[in-house]
Amino acid sequence: MITYTTLPYRHGQTPLEGTLVHDDALTRSGPLPGVLVFHEFMGPGGYMLPHAEMLARHGFAALLCDMYGAGVRPRTPQEASAQSRIYRSDRRLMRQRALAGLQALAGHGLADPARLHAVGFSFGGCTALELARSGAPLLATASFYGYLNTPLPCSAGDVKGRILVLHGVHDRVVPMTEIPVFEQEMRGAGVDFRVITYPDAGHGFANATQPGDPATGSWHCAKTCRHAWAATLAYFNEST
Repeated sequence: MITYTTLPYRHGQTPLEGTLVHDDALTRSGPLPGVLVFHEFMGPGGYMLPHAEMLARHGFAALLCDMYGAGVRPRTPQEASAQSRIYRSDRRLMRQRALAGLQALAGHGLADPARLHAVGFSFGGCTALELARSGAPLLATASFYGYLNTPLPCSAGDVKGRILVLHGVHDRVVPMTEIPVFEQEMRGAGVDFRVITYPDAGHGFANATQPGDPATGSWHCAKTCRHAWAATLAYFNEST
């Protein structure tokens, strides 16, 4: 049975509220590999649960992280943009806030602290990549249509695990021009990474609540979502 547990944690003086999702039947054999799940710009919410449930069914303990703070839940895209901009404009703060989630998951008895992963979507994809760049002990990191640019590029030895980027060709929020720059950064730092592009998808392809927006190249694509999740699960299992 899939179980959902509210997990309060903190980043300094900021209270945070995550949700731990796992399959009870699988915990009887010991701690599970853990995955941090970083939300899109709209913040923590029910739209993220299918991702955590997918991971739980495949044997992971998934922590839906809270990047904004307990009770900070944007109601409109405008509010969400203002919140996400705080962290996108201060990548050190973003990394520290993400690390608080990693520490919360690693310190929970359900997760094996030696088998930790991260996955994020859009803003959350950016967050997952920044956490990996910071030297966090992650076996593998996956970014679904995440922002790829960074003011703090990694150097050799910074990234401890592998990185997977899943991106829609028609994405105008994170244009394809960011990919060569990202690849150059990864190669320069000697990172084991992989980029998969999807010709029939744009931004937000894994978000079932995503309204179509031709101006930003955003729409939900169930087929691409299935393919991207299959690639992610295989990638994580290779590293576990």
